[in-house]
Amino acid sequence: MKNVCIALVAAFAVASSAAQAADPHVSVGSAQYTIGISGFVPVVCRATVDAAMVPAQGGQVSLGSLNEFCNSPNGYEVYADYSANMTKASLLVDGQKVPLGKDGTVRVTKSNRAGIAAHAVSLDLPKGVEPGTISFRIVAL
Repeated sequence: MKNVCIALVAAFAVASSAAQAADPHVSVGSAQYTIGISGFVPVVCRATVDAAMVPAQGGQVSLGSLNEFCNSPNGYEVYADYSANMTKASLLVDGQKVPLGKDGTVRVTKSNRAGIAAHAVSLDLPKGVEPGTISFRIVAL
């Protein structure tokens, strides 16, 4: 019985040496561990405009840059909400005209993935139209 145990230990030592030679990542007396890390990242979205106040005059007025940040993997939309007296005005977003309609809100930009973007924004207020308020909001999809 004692000879059988010695033979098994010797066979194991030879097998371990062979395994070591075939796979350099395995060593006698060491162990391999797998560590799994998981986490949850909250969705954070922001939309800001450089200008806080602009002159109350007709014509085109720069609002500065519309800065967007959203980490939603499904994307996001940016809306402009405005007062009713601005229904005949329009926004220019990177040179593209966005008319302000009667419903008091209009989609300004849309992205189908998370992103960071900046757009040049101007307000085109026709003569005779009373100035009002406009704000921007971002909605994660």
